[in-house]
Amino acid sequence: MSIFAVIGGQWGDEGKGKVVDLLSAQVDIVARYQGGANAGHTVYINNQKIVLHQVPSGILRKDCLCLLGNGMVIDPVELIKEFKDVKSKGSSTKNIFISTNAHITTPIHRLIDMNAEEKAEKKIGTTGKGIGPTYVDKYNRKGIRAFDLLDEQKLKEKIENQKTRALKKGEVSDNQIQSSKEDFQKFFDACSEIKKHITDIMPMVHSGKNILIEGAQGTLLDIDHGTYPFVTSSNPSTGGITTGLGLPMNKIDRLIGIFKAYATRVGNGPFPTELFDQDGERLQKIGKEFGATTGRPRRCGWFDIPLANYSIMINGFNEITITKLDILDQFETIKVCTEYELDGEKSNNLSTFINNLDKVNPIYKTIPGWKCSTLGINSFEDLPIEAKDYILYLEGILNVPIKHISTGPKRNDIIIR
Repeated sequence: MSIFAVIGGQWGDEGKGKVVDLLSAQVDIVARYQGGANAGHTVYINNQKIVLHQVPSGILRKDCLCLLGNGMVIDPVELIKEFKDVKSKGSSTKNIFISTNAHITTPIHRLIDMNAEEKAEKKIGTTGKGIGPTYVDKYNRKGIRAFDLLDEQKLKEKIENQKTRALKKGEVSDNQIQSSKEDFQKFFDACSEIKKHITDIMPMVHSGKNILIEGAQGTLLDIDHGTYPFVTSSNPSTGGITTGLGLPMNKIDRLIGIFKAYATRVGNGPFPTELFDQDGERLQKIGKEFGATTGRPRRCGWFDIPLANYSIMINGFNEITITKLDILDQFETIKVCTEYELDGEKSNNLSTFINNLDKVNPIYKTIPGWKCSTLGINSFEDLPIEAKDYILYLEGILNVPIKHISTGPKRNDIIIR
């Protein structure tokens, strides 16, 4: 039995979906443990792009079981849309299984989410998918779980109770409820359709088979360890695996951290290496940096060593994958942030200044670019010397082996060391 986890090391959008797709050929099961429709994992099959939000990326492998763990929040309407998309690409959905204890995102949660963001003086930059309010109901012990979908009458009663609570608290208006009747009907129809996928997944998680665990978002969006309050409502770090799947950490053999060769962030919040110049615009344009879920432009910056050191420390990564190396092909020089400085104090670990990240000054090392294409290269020896030096520099300073390097969007555009 071999179990390994793929975790975003930055602010999400690191390219986890492609890595999961690659590694899923070696496993029997791919499992998600947190998040919901706010995730967006882009993969390619037969040169066709597919964006997965809730379905694990292992769905593209014929005999792979795909588990949606109890730590997830499932949006049935969005899930049905994904099912249709997956089927249109020639894949089956019969191997998708939803934990009975996963919580359910309803139209009420989405309304609460959008209303709260509109009213907030300090915008978080939420996706508006209802993720936060679903987790709030979970921890208030008023949530609707996948198990409740198996009893239609019970589900309808719980939805009515949810409406009443939201109206009493002023989280939604009666007008919004009335104008959302069609949304509620779609919700109930979707619930009926996904019922057959709901089951006790614990026997599968503890079956002794090879498992790949797929994280969503990234470590710096973790509710406990991220750039609070500009975070998601779950634990994308490795700590979320035990609670979100019921799998102890001592069962996991490989903890794989995924990092872009530069840095990006969607939404608001501190971003020490963010670029506001031509280099930032070039990274965004060449890298096609637009959110897979929201379509919002991603903020772009240079690779951040203090952030990476913190992420490695929090997660215990024993190997790293670097993605989108090819996006740096056109740069004359590349910068890497090696330390932060604030009021005369320096540190190479983000934890020192985590509550003052908007005030730190990044200290950079300039590295020569390679000014030639690395697109599609799948051998480390075939990389230009400067690209090899860049990877070896990151590997040396982070003190964790870089085992995979992605050199393009396609399934086989990857170097395995």
